Amino acid sequence: MGPQLIIKQKKTAIWYAGWGTVVIGLLAISFYIGRYIAVKEREETLQRAAWLEQKLKEYQQAYQKANEDLVMQTQSAKVDNKSNQQLVETVKQLQDTQRELEAELSFYRNIMAPELAKEGLTIADLELSKLNQQSPIHFKLMLTQAGKQEQFLKGEVILKVAGTLDGNQKVYQFRELGAFQSKDFQFQFRYFQNIEGAIVLPTGFVAQQVTVTAKTRGLRKNQSAEKQFEWNI
Repeated sequence: MGPQLIIKQKKTAIWYAGWGTVVIGLLAISFYIGRYIAVKEREETLQRAAWLEQKLKEYQQAYQKANEDLVMQTQSAKVDNKSNQQLVETVKQLQDTQRELEAELSFYRNIMAPELAKEGLTIADLELSKLNQQSPIHFKLMLTQAGKQEQFLKGEVILKVAGTLDGNQKVYQFRELGAFQSKDFQFQFRYFQNIEGAIVLPTGFVAQQVTVTAKTRGLRKNQSAEKQFEWNI
């Protein structure tokens, strides 16, 4: 087989300039899309904080009025016990709602005023709840980024529950106690993210404490955070 002649077309400067323009254009579009998403998230956070401020004021006013009515009715000899008990329940419900609103508002204030908080990946809160003794335990983990929030955090979280089983110390990972996939314990956010799910404890296991460990990956300087919560169900 004799020698073969292969002819290649030389790319011109215009060709390279054209592709360079396309690449720069795509990078610019990606930048502005990311910026738009970040601005939108911040606006939504501000709106949520403003709404919470208003709701908190309303509940504070309602609580004050209910408390004043309770004091007046308690001092009156003509008030029956049933009416008095209803007012006590109303005051208690308002107190509980007010505490919940204050906690959520505090969370949003920390996001909007990051200079008051520590820097980087933060484990903000872990809520545990269940409808009744037989139902699964629902968990809601809240992660935040305190500080300047200039980058997206991406990584994985590990939740472990420690307690006793037949008198012996035992530790389980949450992923062992429910129908989960790996992605269920992964996070990617700029401001905050909730990770939720349901677990079922082994029969005879008495839970005492939950340890949450969160670690980022893919950053120039990866971050980690760890926090323990008492089992409060």
